[in-house]
Amino acid sequence: MRYSAAAPVTPDSAMRSAIPPKCEGNACMAASDKRTHVYLPETLPELLQLYRRKPLASIYAGGTDLLRGVTKAEFALPTEVISLQEIEELHRISRTERYLEIGAAATVARILQIGSNILPPAFYAALHSIGPPGLFSLATLGGNICSVDHVYSIAPLLSIMDVRYEVRRQGHTRWVPASRFRDANGAPALAEGEILTRIRLPLEHWNVQVFRQLGTIHLESTSPLIFCALGKTTKAVLDDFRLTFCGSSPILYRNRELEAELVGRKLPLPAREIDAFLHGVSQGIERTEMPLTPLQLHRATGLTRVLLARMGQPDSID
Repeated sequence: MRYSAAAPVTPDSAMRSAIPPKCEGNACMAASDKRTHVYLPETLPELLQLYRRKPLASIYAGGTDLLRGVTKAEFALPTEVISLQEIEELHRISRTERYLEIGAAATVARILQIGSNILPPAFYAALHSIGPPGLFSLATLGGNICSVDHVYSIAPLLSIMDVRYEVRRQGHTRWVPASRFRDANGAPALAEGEILTRIRLPLEHWNVQVFRQLGTIHLESTSPLIFCALGKTTKAVLDDFRLTFCGSSPILYRNRELEAELVGRKLPLPAREIDAFLHGVSQGIERTEMPLTPLQLHRATGLTRVLLARMGQPDSID
């Protein structure tokens, strides 16, 4: 593929270029002009070596975040782009009795093919919420997780599911809990030259699983909210409970101390305990100055109230 002033880049041509020609070596330049160089590493070691040398290059998997909001017939690509299309390891999905391991460049469509009988119900719902079905074959799990400006549908849920991320750079690998993947400002905590390569998802049973997305996350005018909760109950006792939500900002709300206060409580929860929990949520948001609009806060506390009132029932929030 080749970009030039005579052949301007359009959203369609950029999408077509996601299936690039073959090339030799990690230094191969698939396309170039005075504005953009697209590199096509074919193995993970080639990618890590290339990204060490070019840490400011943009990583291109499905391109949905890169093209989001593009309305003109022509648009500017970053100066240097590294495509993940040819790296088989990043598209791989494997399953054991305890985990699903998903390559960061696996598309939503491929993950959904695993089936709703295997995927956790909340995760299955979160995958479907990423956009219209036409995006499923383009959008990748890693792209959803690593978005800088917003937290999209899947990342908040993974942060409460004991999911771990494999992060690699040349000569080094580390596993990071999803709950610690973002810094205090909500940005992915990746060092220079590091890239998310694999997601390990526990196939743990939660008999309460809730995922809700209200509004459109990158349109503040819709007062968007992503709301996720997990719970385990045994014989009318709450054994474990986790809750997180966010609005347009990439900063997630979670309060483990409040969650711990509910663990061991008999169900159904009395109204005074629900009120106390919601009071703690509101205080925590006010104390941390979490950027939520009044409507977003109203939505979050309303969903939480309904969930806690119905806790232990088969359909906790439907």
